[in-house]
Amino acid sequence: MTSLKEALTWSGPAVVVLFTLVRAESALAEGAFDLVGTRPDEVGHFPVSTESWDRPAVVQAYDLTFEEGRVDDPELPGCLRECLRKASEHAEGIAWLTFEGALHFDCLFADDIADQVYGYCVAGSEPVVVWDREIMKSDRWKREIREVRSVLDREFPA
Repeated sequence: MTSLKEALTWSGPAVVVLFTLVRAESALAEGAFDLVGTRPDEVGHFPVSTESWDRPAVVQAYDLTFEEGRVDDPELPGCLRECLRKASEHAEGIAWLTFEGALHFDCLFADDIADQVYGYCVAGSEPVVVWDREIMKSDRWKREIREVRSVLDREFPA
């Protein structure tokens, strides 16, 4: 994919996949992403199996759907930052936006999929959303994603 817009709208509406990683199973309530300003047109929720993991963690996935034309809305990255903030606070863990479906613990925030992650928030920190594919491919972005991985390893030791 050459652009973020192409990646998000490959099947029509833009589907932003937001994941949370927590210790206890607790999904966000319906309407949780109805934030001030821009909000998703639809929200789907899916628990993700972590049975094969060697660490106690629960992963929740949220499909945030936006009509295709809304991807160009300059308010959308800010909306996604607030969604990340809300999700990470509720989870008391980590929330992230990604294209990559590799959800084994060992793959999360790894260098080889860093360019598939376009947003993250560690509970209590400021959310980060990158809206540029070139930045997502940069060494600087890999370093940021490695920092998230170090938090993950510290918070969820084997």
